[in-house]
Amino acid sequence: MSRRPATCFRSLVIATLAALALTGCGGGGHEAPAPQSVAAPQATVKEEPVPTAAPEPAAPAAAEPAAPAPAEAVPITANTGAAASEAPSTPSPTPAPKATPPEPTVDALQWLKDSEARKADYQRRLAEAEANVANSSQPVAEWERNVLAFKNPFLKRPQLSSEDAQAITGMDGVARVQWAEARLAEKRAARDAAQKTLDDLKANPPLN
Repeated sequence: MSRRPATCFRSLVIATLAALALTGCGGGGHEAPAPQSVAAPQATVKEEPVPTAAPEPAAPAAAEPAAPAPAEAVPITANTGAAASEAPSTPSPTPAPKATPPEPTVDALQWLKDSEARKADYQRRLAEAEANVANSSQPVAEWERNVLAFKNPFLKRPQLSSEDAQAITGMDGVARVQWAEARLAEKRAARDAAQKTLDDLKANPPLN
């Protein structure tokens, strides 16, 4: 009994839909309203996360002022310390120059006298030096003859002073030659010294 009315209702609905379809096809070109479709389940829209803006970089902190460069080290010396402590605040007064004494006037007559005296002294010393050279040269010549006499027995025997004759007493011929040569060397040394004195005087005459 319960299934039959449902079947009849279904048949009626189908017949109605078929009649509407035929009517739409033949009458006036009116389209039959489309059967309402069962609404599809609404799709769930997945909400995408809204990108958050990246945080702005923090402004750089103000650069710290650079430390002042250390002052160049100045070597401290004794003079530097003295100069620092003696910094002139006010210029010291310049001392007045000392008055120079006037130059003494030259006495022409006195200068001439002094010049003549120097020349006379030079001539005196020059004469003495020449005499010493002559006096020292004579013994040299004498002892050169004595040495030859001691070496050669055929020559005349040398004339000796009493002191020299006593000095060679007991000497043989060889010893007497050596002794005479030593005396000759002494006389030559004295003559050379006198000659050097004379040469120095001649090389340095007075200027005026």
